[in-house]
Amino acid sequence: MRFYAAAILVAGLCVGLAGPTYCEEQAPSNPPATASATPSEPGKPYTSVIIDATGLGLERCMSPKIRRADGSEVWGTVKVDPDYVQEHGIVGYARSLDEAKKSDRCGSNPMIIKAIARAGGKFRSDPVISNPDADLLLAENKIGKFLDKFNVIFIKDGKL
Repeated sequence: MRFYAAAILVAGLCVGLAGPTYCEEQAPSNPPATASATPSEPGKPYTSVIIDATGLGLERCMSPKIRRADGSEVWGTVKVDPDYVQEHGIVGYARSLDEAKKSDRCGSNPMIIKAIARAGGKFRSDPVISNPDADLLLAENKIGKFLDKFNVIFIKDGKL
């Protein structure tokens, strides 16, 4: 029960405190029609996802989400041990692609996606990705299961 209650608490921190307008920053009026990422090669599943949110003013949060252009969640509401969150976080953060690739979360074959906007209300913690990238991310996770292992890294500007 503690595990489940903590997951609800962690999941609610950003959205609950940010209020109902979690997506106050608007995505581009014409989001990209193609994915910034490419499908994995046969027999070489992705080991992680790196989302490049540089230039968007992304901020850290205990429970960030990955969102589509319409604000809907792609990933982020997860059941997780609160001790794991304290120790490791739901996602990792880096200041550059090179730094992200050196992360323990990365593995040898990261999927790299360029964020198109930022959401998260007052916390500004959620990268927004294009619908084609969201669809590809979920399809690739069925193969590599990297989201289930929290192998997620956000590249952001400024302090980590």
